[in-house]
Amino acid sequence: MHGGNRLRLHAHWVRLEKMNTRLVFLLCGALLAVDASKPLRAQDPLPAQRREFLAAAVSLAAGRQADYEARRQHLDDYVLAPYLDYALLRRDLRTLDARRAREFLDRESATQLGRQFRIEWLAELARREDWNTFLQFDPGDDSPGTTLRCQRLRARLGTGVAEQELRSEILAIWPTGKSLPDACDPALAVARKHGWLDTRALWERLRLAVDAGDAGLTTHLARQLPAGDERTHGERLARALSDPKATLAAAATWPDTAANREAAALALRRFAKPDVVAAIGQWHGLERRFDFDATQRAAILRELALYAAVAYRTDAEDWFQRVPADVRDQQLADWQLRAALARQAWSDVRDVANGLPRPLADSARPRYWRARALQELGDRQAAHDAFAALSTESNFHGFLAADRSNQPYSICPQEVAADPQRAAQLRRRTDLARALELHRVGWRSEAARAWDHDVAKLSEADRDQALILAAEQGWHDRAVFALNSGDHLRKYGLRFPVAQREQVERDALDNGIDPAWVFALIRAESAWQPDARSHADAHGLMQLLPGTARSMAQQLGVTWTGTSSLYQPEFNIRLGTRYLSQQASRFGNSPWLASAAYNAGPAPVQRWLSQRSDRPADVFIETIPYHETREYVARVLAFSVIYDWRLHGKVRPLSSRLPDPGQPYAGVPAPDRPVVCAAPALASAPSPGRQP
Repeated sequence: MHGGNRLRLHAHWVRLEKMNTRLVFLLCGALLAVDASKPLRAQDPLPAQRREFLAAAVSLAAGRQADYEARRQHLDDYVLAPYLDYALLRRDLRTLDARRAREFLDRESATQLGRQFRIEWLAELARREDWNTFLQFDPGDDSPGTTLRCQRLRARLGTGVAEQELRSEILAIWPTGKSLPDACDPALAVARKHGWLDTRALWERLRLAVDAGDAGLTTHLARQLPAGDERTHGERLARALSDPKATLAAAATWPDTAANREAAALALRRFAKPDVVAAIGQWHGLERRFDFDATQRAAILRELALYAAVAYRTDAEDWFQRVPADVRDQQLADWQLRAALARQAWSDVRDVANGLPRPLADSARPRYWRARALQELGDRQAAHDAFAALSTESNFHGFLAADRSNQPYSICPQEVAADPQRAAQLRRRTDLARALELHRVGWRSEAARAWDHDVAKLSEADRDQALILAAEQGWHDRAVFALNSGDHLRKYGLRFPVAQREQVERDALDNGIDPAWVFALIRAESAWQPDARSHADAHGLMQLLPGTARSMAQQLGVTWTGTSSLYQPEFNIRLGTRYLSQQASRFGNSPWLASAAYNAGPAPVQRWLSQRSDRPADVFIETIPYHETREYVARVLAFSVIYDWRLHGKVRPLSSRLPDPGQPYAGVPAPDRPVVCAAPALASAPSPGRQP
């Protein structure tokens, strides 16, 4: 982007900063879209109405009212015109009169935009304390959010409803373990005035806050308890949440009372995660000092066993044996299994898998490890039968089981055929039509809101046709998020799009890596959302950190123009494939180790290798300490199989992508593992050779 364009955008942004935050986000997409290119996409020139709409949005944001009005009058029949009206109302919200609000809501009463504006308008009326008008606009629905519930209570109080009549409704907002919004303060003040929030009520909410792990709220509530033992008790619980180490040090001198047992037990449970070694040491002392009840002991022992396993302590199994059966759950069972795998104690692996209750025992993970244990213990026929039974599942463990039992991969799609007549009907739905157009103009967050509001009302058949419409315009994440359970998982064509094919295949081959692997990684990283941004500040399809991306750009000799460039799919894929190739080179070209490094960083992977490099690949993956990375590696590898099948009709065996640590790896063989069902034909991609 040229410097002059940047200055113009900055001037717009300064003006926007004075407006409401939602309006800023709503309009900044238009600023960038209009300024950056005309049209937005060379292969899909914007119609005149679309260009006029975006130009009107820029004029409104820049305060050019006359230009905005001139453009707006030509857009009455454009599907997104109400978003301009909404933006104008939001700009004027502080001075807006009820007539304009009512006119807009009468037109938009059934739409997501109308629902959104009504909430904002009610918040403005609450700010003005115009309670009569508030109640006129309040829809009185049965499931409002907490803020609206409290605003509604305040409106009724402000219009003469007796406080006693609202007692039950006011007290209904109290029992929560999280902080309540400021809008609830007046209702809670009424409750305090009448003494409804007594010590019992304070303890009820304080314990909910403890369960939620909210140390700040727990402290706030503890300070409202009566001075003396009760307040001390509450403050010790708050301290146990915020500083369990200091609490345990102090507990060494506490007398054995019920209150002190509760605080000490809480601190022990909290301390196990950051320092299980020290927590075990504290337990040995405190279990002699305090007469913990059975529930407290069970909860403490559960946390000690769990984090002893997470740390792969050699005595983890001893701790598991102390945990009562009634507090065992899937998380504990998974870690007991991993601890046994880390020791390669195959008889323990078998016993843990066999001891799981249903439905835990029927899931793919324990079934795979039960079969692996049988194989390692020499019961080959039983192992083969167990692997063959599991091979009917199309997931990471099912594919590995198919390899071990020489079975075809159980990939059998449930294809969804396009229905033009149904699609035409769907395009006439207001919110769905708006969602598709909002996506086209780049207002993705608004598009998702409109989509979610409307698609939730559709039948399954209509929903699938809507997903096809979205996919046809490159909006692939809608299917990824919607088709995530049951037989919907077999709708592979929608769930695993072969998007950006030319780019992916060209850059993968240029970097010496498997294109199916790159497709799989994009699917796992961003669900094909070009504008995805993580809490860790990773961006775009391949979720690159800005520092990493800048380094890759320098290596490739391409211009780095800033983080926003990572939202360009071609640029992101080029840098991402380069970085993935580097991780592969760092880890002996191993796809699974490189995937782990791509997710967690190379340093943790090197650390894990130094600790367990003698473990087989499948065992190593299952014992990766980081939950996100452990699931990520399995997901990327399973997705690689699906993409292999979509691209080639056959697949490379998943086990061929799993060299043991330290094993030389020259690359995956040609696809040769048969699949139960044939893959639908894909259009041929253009030649992957890089163009000048």
